Amino acid sequence: MIKVTGSSPSSRVSSGRKAGNVDGAAFSNALGATAAPVNTASTVAGMSGVGSVDALMALQAVEDPVEKRRKAERRGRQMLDGLDRLKVDLLEGRAPVSTLEKLKQSLSTEREETDDPRLESVIDQIELRVEVELAKASRLTNR
Repeated sequence: MIKVTGSSPSSRVSSGRKAGNVDGAAFSNALGATAAPVNTASTVAGMSGVGSVDALMALQAVEDPVEKRRKAERRGRQMLDGLDRLKVDLLEGRAPVSTLEKLKQSLSTEREETDDPRLESVIDQIELRVEVELAKASRLTNR
C-alpha cells in the first residue's frame, strides 16, 4: 500500500488564474475574446493574399507605353524585313510564296496603338506598302 501525504505534485503547479476567477464564464469570455480576432486576422490575411494576386494580374495586364512602342517597332521591322526578302526573291527570279505568306501573317496580327504619332505614321506607311505588294502578287497569280 501507498501512503498519501498532504501535498501532491499537482497542487504545486500554478493554475495561472486569480483566486477570484473560479467560474467557467470568465474562461469562456477570455477564450471568445481571443478566438474572434484570430479568425478575423486569418480571414483578412486570406483576402489580402487573393487581393495581391488580383493586383498582380491587373498589373501584368496593363502594358507600359514603352513596351507598346517596342512591340510596334518590332512589328514594323518584321514587315520591312519581309518587304526586303520579297524584293530579293523577285530580283533573283524565285517565287516569293513563303515571303508573301509571312507578310500576310504579319499584317494580320493585331496592331498595338502607341502614343507616338510619328511612329504611327511610319507603321501606317509600312502596312500600306505591304498591302500594295500583296495586291500586286495576287493580281500576278490570278492572270
